[in-house]
Amino acid sequence: MMPSRAARVADGLTADWLLVSPREDVRWLTGFSGSTSAAMVSSEGRVVLLVDGRYHERAAEETAGRDVEIVRITGGAKLVAALAAVAGGRAVSVDPHAVTAAFMDEFAASVTVVRGNSPVPSLRRVKDADELALIERAAAIADSAMQSVVGDGLAGRTEAEVKRRIDDEMDRLGADDVSFPTIVASGPNAARPHHEPSRRVIADGDMVVIDMGAEVGGYRSDMTRTVAVGHVAEELRVMHAVVAEAQAAGLAAVRGGAAGASVDDAVRAVYRRHGTEHEYLHGTGHGVGLVIHETPIMGPSCTEVLAAGEVVTVEPGLYRVGVGGVRIEDLVEVTASGCRILTHTPKELSCPPSARTT
Repeated sequence: MMPSRAARVADGLTADWLLVSPREDVRWLTGFSGSTSAAMVSSEGRVVLLVDGRYHERAAEETAGRDVEIVRITGGAKLVAALAAVAGGRAVSVDPHAVTAAFMDEFAASVTVVRGNSPVPSLRRVKDADELALIERAAAIADSAMQSVVGDGLAGRTEAEVKRRIDDEMDRLGADDVSFPTIVASGPNAARPHHEPSRRVIADGDMVVIDMGAEVGGYRSDMTRTVAVGHVAEELRVMHAVVAEAQAAGLAAVRGGAAGASVDDAVRAVYRRHGTEHEYLHGTGHGVGLVIHETPIMGPSCTEVLAAGEVVTVEPGLYRVGVGGVRIEDLVEVTASGCRILTHTPKELSCPPSARTT
């Protein structure tokens, strides 16, 4: 059985206490999802959640069943005093990247501060069974929404309309929220990796990049498919085939112990063979969890090594200005010997040159 999250944090402490302040770290540790909060973890594994009085009832509900003490505070001016009281004169480790300089100065005037990186972001990388279940549920919702909306046809609809339909369908299926603003990029707009859906009307012959995800219980999914609308030019079909080949190579390179850079290089090796690496504008993947982009990162300069239990994306693309773009992305769980794919929408998607009347 995996030790409790508090025990895992306490095991690596270099001071008597650790201050945990990023919202996603507080949620991972305590279960509390609100804002205006901070948590303290002692070297003995004691967890104290300091929460704005307006969120006290919510904090009590969300931390139920966890060994978390709740301290109610009123106003930011009292936070430092409350934290100092919890510390009780003992040293507190603070990640300088997670707080403002002004807070650090004020806090250091009240307690002995040990500056150092928080262990929580690294501990969040490997997901436990509960986290994986939420991510899988989010991925399943996204799969269903993608297939439903594409099945109704895209031609004749604007990018913005397709985005709204996807978001509404994920909501109907039980998502708490979207993982990030849904991307729908059609025709030449698909050459922009982070295009914002516009009033452009999707037409016969377009390739449409749809990048989407659902959020369930704070955990997110991420998936991209590129849909052929009606009759698509051979140039675009070749681009799709090359990206599919590159993605298969990337997926085959994912395993516990593999360097993130090696996964990225497996993708780029395919592009180099086809003479298209210059049209690949981003890295190959990233971790996903309580945050849509978290470590590990899989790019050419990545120094991180993948570990079993991490959830990452593999999302190569090609982008040709004036022509369009293709991206194929799956969400996977890293295993000791490879990976387990969590997104199951077919990668060869197409729809007719006219949408259903709905």
